[in-house]
Amino acid sequence: MSLILFSLITLVVVVALVANRLTNNSYPFPFERKSTVFTAAEKNFQSLLEQAVGGKFRVLNRVKIADLITVRHGVSAKASQTALNNANHKYVDFVLCHRDSMQLAGAIDLVDTNGKGYKVKKDWFVSGALEAANIPHLRIKVKGSYTLNEIRTCINNRILGVPVAEPKFKGRVLPAPLVKARSKNTGVIPSASTARAKQKQNPLAAKLQAQQLTPMHH
Repeated sequence: MSLILFSLITLVVVVALVANRLTNNSYPFPFERKSTVFTAAEKNFQSLLEQAVGGKFRVLNRVKIADLITVRHGVSAKASQTALNNANHKYVDFVLCHRDSMQLAGAIDLVDTNGKGYKVKKDWFVSGALEAANIPHLRIKVKGSYTLNEIRTCINNRILGVPVAEPKFKGRVLPAPLVKARSKNTGVIPSASTARAKQKQNPLAAKLQAQQLTPMHH
């Protein structure tokens, strides 16, 4: 009888302890699975982004800043640790990498002005860190619909830096101050009175001009 009572008490105590662990905020694994990994806006944008970049790039999601940058040489240990701690707590929504080499091409953040205002305010640490590391960073406002051409053009201009074709010139290019402005009368046939006045001022030039204007006989 005493053994059965002792067993019941022990069982009650164990159940109470387990229940306390499950309801206690200090429980180490208070998690449950999310219904979706991405929001509707993120899912829609990623699909269009993958189509826009084609087969040349891979799209990575929610990448920590610490995975994109490293502390340069010559920085003190304290400053390095502080910078890395900040970088570990910051992330970007999408990262573009070259498909074959996985070389980093640029980062993209979605900005949602509706609801809670996701990333509306520009994060000075994220922007500064990526700029210091020479990583192009693009912020795109969330909207109801995008076109592939809009996304492709934006990425080409802001991340890939596709140069715009410039006109090619032959010969020497002079700085603007050294280029003499054309006279308003350039290309205009002078009147007879103007020609006679110039001949009186410079007889030698008039003689040479008359020789040049004389038609050649065949």
